[in-house]
Amino acid sequence: MATTASAHSLISTALELKAFLSSIPPSSTLYVDLEGNNLSRHGTVSLITILVHPQGVVRVIDVLVLRDLAFTTTSISGKTLKGVFEDPDMPKCAWDVRNDADALWAHYHVKLAGVTDIQLLENASRASDKKYVHGLDNSVQFDLKLGFKEAKRWSQTKKDIRSLMSANVFATRPIDTKTVQYCINDVIHLPNLHHLYLKRIDRDWLTKAMEESTRRVADAYSPGFDPQSPTKKLGPWGSGAKPTMTLDEMLEESEEKRMEDLERDIFGFGDDLDDYFGEEEEPEDDWFQ
Repeated sequence: MATTASAHSLISTALELKAFLSSIPPSSTLYVDLEGNNLSRHGTVSLITILVHPQGVVRVIDVLVLRDLAFTTTSISGKTLKGVFEDPDMPKCAWDVRNDADALWAHYHVKLAGVTDIQLLENASRASDKKYVHGLDNSVQFDLKLGFKEAKRWSQTKKDIRSLMSANVFATRPIDTKTVQYCINDVIHLPNLHHLYLKRIDRDWLTKAMEESTRRVADAYSPGFDPQSPTKKLGPWGSGAKPTMTLDEMLEESEEKRMEDLERDIFGFGDDLDDYFGEEEEPEDDWFQ
């Protein structure tokens, strides 16, 4: 799905926001991303991009212009963006929600609820090492089968705007069309990535990813949260084996260790293969196969 920026993509008045909020079906899933200067409790919130799925509608809300009105403007039915974001029954999805949640709470007292962090779905659904989380760029490049032109256009827009971030490009008004397109690019592929990772994840890991999504949001509100912590690059489940073990898993691990100790006592060897084969005897290559 490719969506390009247009005059209709940007919402900068309360009337436009009212119309947008009124158009969101209650059964929708919202894919959300925020931009700002040092987006966090220590920076600013300039823009909020929302993709309404499955309708495919994308809007970029100018928070820098609307300020509190971005969250208090009511729809025809009386709902606000703050109410939508805080509604646990309306699904929201984001790629690494931590700084978004931190900034929303610190600056506008908005507490996100009902969030799935797609970055965690990617990490949890991997068959390989889970030690590090992936960025959105990596996942779009390697997990989606985009056409050459679309992939080139997407990556070039990201590159162009990132080169201007030191100039606080998200606070520049009027907003350049390429800046709006950058915001759209950050949500446009999230539904397909979400679908892809849901297909390859099993039920247990999905539960763990959802629990960790909730924990990420809660952690972002804590006084000790560090938006720039180097540990944010690490996945929550170490190098990939198991996260926090259940009682059954702990009992199983304990039983395995007991059997290994018993085997060592009976046969007199442990992990050192020389103890078993003798100093001059080597194991045959196919012993390990």
